[in-house]
Amino acid sequence: MKKKGWLRSLALLEQVGLSMAIPIFLCVFLGIFLDNVTNKSPLFLVIFILLGVGSAFRNLFYIVGKEAKRGEKDE
Repeated sequence: MKKKGWLRSLALLEQVGLSMAIPIFLCVFLGIFLDNVTNKSPLFLVIFILLGVGSAFRNLFYIVGKEAKRGEKDE
């Protein structure tokens, strides 16, 4: 039983990390690409970094809320 809980915690940690890193990196790359295409150097990068961080925190709150509801059911 302990092994299952340990693996579940590790999977949750990985899910949180990836759901925060992927949107930020994708938005950074998209911002750099749009800056290079339009020659407006920091404009799109800053906009898309803010969007990426916002979506990463939205994903974090969604996952934490889902796990909290699952924890309430288990009790």
